[in-house]
Amino acid sequence: MFRKNRSIMAAILFISLIIGGCTHHANRTGLTVDIGQPVHYTSGDGDTFTARYGSLSDGSLHFVKVKMPDGREYTLPQVVSASGVRYTDEQEVVWWTHQGKVLVQTRGSAGSWQQNYPELRKFSGTN
Repeated sequence: MFRKNRSIMAAILFISLIIGGCTHHANRTGLTVDIGQPVHYTSGDGDTFTARYGSLSDGSLHFVKVKMPDGREYTLPQVVSASGVRYTDEQEVVWWTHQGKVLVQTRGSAGSWQQNYPELRKFSGTN
């Protein structure tokens, strides 16, 4: 478990250092980071989220940068999922896309995952 979290945290740190708000950046090894345009989501309760999906040019890592309704931002690596596409830091947030919908889970004070937001759907707009 420690090795898995360490690997995830290293990937997050790597992405954070490379991205720094850029949409495309090359380092000395020729590896590039590509980040898509913002995608906006809303919950049934009116909470809005912004996501930008990205990847490394060699396909070794896919990730999402998520802006939560309270302004917090997370860069989450893609992890194995039986269905849909799941991104998580395994610590605080899970961002799970499946058939055009997004499920957001956050870690509660007792340490268990909670679904604090009703299912998210894409919408046209800005936040």
